[in-house]
Amino acid sequence: MSIRIVRVQRRSEFFTFLNLVDIIYGQNSPFALANKQKTSLLLHPGINPALSHVHLALYIAYEHSKPAGRIACAVDEFCRKKKTGFIGAFEAVPKENITRSLMEKAEEWLRKQKCEVVIGPVLVNTNQQVGLLVNGPPPFAGHPLPYNPPYYRELLEGYGYQKLTDLLAYQWSTETTLPENINRVARRATYHPEVTVQPLNFSTPFYEQVKAVHYILNRSMERNWGYIPLTIAETRAILTHFKSIADPRLLLLARIGHQPAGICFCVPLPGKIENKPAFRLALLAVVPEFRQRGIDALLLKNCYSVLPRGSQVEISQIHEGNVAVLKMVQRVTTQPPVRRYRVYQKNIP
Repeated sequence: MSIRIVRVQRRSEFFTFLNLVDIIYGQNSPFALANKQKTSLLLHPGINPALSHVHLALYIAYEHSKPAGRIACAVDEFCRKKKTGFIGAFEAVPKENITRSLMEKAEEWLRKQKCEVVIGPVLVNTNQQVGLLVNGPPPFAGHPLPYNPPYYRELLEGYGYQKLTDLLAYQWSTETTLPENINRVARRATYHPEVTVQPLNFSTPFYEQVKAVHYILNRSMERNWGYIPLTIAETRAILTHFKSIADPRLLLLARIGHQPAGICFCVPLPGKIENKPAFRLALLAVVPEFRQRGIDALLLKNCYSVLPRGSQVEISQIHEGNVAVLKMVQRVTTQPPVRRYRVYQKNIP
């Protein structure tokens, strides 16, 4: 059986890399179209500023001269776990030999970058597209989180990848009132005279908003699993994207005096859940020195007050070891996770 692995070097090969999803999900299917759009944006140096500190290699597997699989491998100069590489954008027909050929080529490239461990699926880095859907219904097409055929789990585990961690997605309905314990903690935060929660003020210089969000994210996330410190350019790209799609009243910034203290960003999803408006609570973060003051509850309460009643809100991707955030989530919903995304790792021989 003839399998050939080709590194993407030319524009035509990049389009073959993108269009390979037509083989997996069906030509011009909603999942294929969404995958192409997300992947092309993440891999575009003019759009994704993280690529300024990430080294990438893209490969396509051909079987009898026809595309049968693809993979992206990456090394991030800012990754806090040294000698660690990533594999992502993995797509393949259900054949072990295709997966093995792609993985061996990815490991060969990562080995040359001095990597000893590979983590995936991760596209670009662990701040961006992460995880393999291993449990729960597929999200609707256009959803920002990954979707994959169920057999990918068997392919990865069959090659020797083992679970590193899981990321969880919960669903919260605003049809119910906000729990009293959240309201009580939020009220406690308002007793501090210098605490304010307001939408980001885009009438002021945009750079001032970017600086505040950059400070909050890098301070609040520094101990989170997989977090890689953001540059100002990356924060600007995140904020520009959210500004373009979200109700500005749902992009909330908390301050204590003039000091940025926390953020809550809730963005619309391109579809409906149970025929109700759908949102994703994308970011809820408080810097360490202002935790235990109810600021997270106050941000959540303000967010809840703006969301249309009956909205379905997805809270994701939460690291399974993030006890503080899981406690908050379990106060607003008693339901188990609706989806589970797995991150794998493997030693590079």
